Parts: sequence; C-alpha cells; structure tokens
Amino acid sequence: MSTPIPTLSELTPYYHRKDLLEKVVIQLKKEFNWVSLEINFVGKDITPYQELYQQVLPLIDDLLNNDYIKLLSLLYRIDIDEDFLNKKLKENPHADTDEIITDLILKRVLQKVIIREMYKA
Repeated sequence: MSTPIPTLSELTPYYHRKDLLEKVVIQLKKEFNWVSLEINFVGKDITPYQELYQQVLPLIDDLLNNDYIKLLSLLYRIDIDEDFLNKKLKENPHADTDEIITDLILKRVLQKVIIREMYKA
C-alpha cells in the first residue's frame, strides 16, 4: 500500500467527500444503535460533517451527563481508548468535553471508513 493511512489530525480534506461520509453515517448508525441511540442524517444545507456533528453532540452530552458507562462502552466499540481521550481533554482544557468526544468519534469512524476504502482498492 503506497498511501499512508491518515491520522485523526489529517482528516479535514475528507470532510466534504460525500461518498465517504455516507459510509460514516451507516457506520455511526450501527454504533449508536448498539447503545440504543438513533442518528437521522437528512442532508441539510450545511456540510455533511457539520450535520453529523450536530446530530451526535447532543447524544454524547446526554450520555456524558446521564449514562457514563454507556458512553465508555460506545467509545470502546468505536475504538477510542480512554487514555487517548484523557490526553485530548488535557490538550484542550477550555473546550467542552462533549465537543471533544463528538469530534473524536466522527474522526475515528471516518478514519476507519477511509482505511476500509484503501484496502478495498
């Protein structure tokens, strides 16, 4: 494989790739359905990434405040390590925790979709 796998910080160019984000939506629906939460992506006038962010943020906020164990299960399922999350939270002490978690979830799922696409080609 000649193209390196993009890191989470290198995913910005993929935010406007509707083909990849449609697959991210499918994956997110699976992941959130596993913890009995629903995502309804409709394709608003904002970017697909922004719409996903707006959909996921209140769900994460609710889990953070009301069901932390379920949130940890979701993060584990998506493959976001608790130590990595804590590192990101410390790097951004003025950002809201739910916003950081939402961003990490979207980036990690997008990264997984990109990796699948790279190996499929």
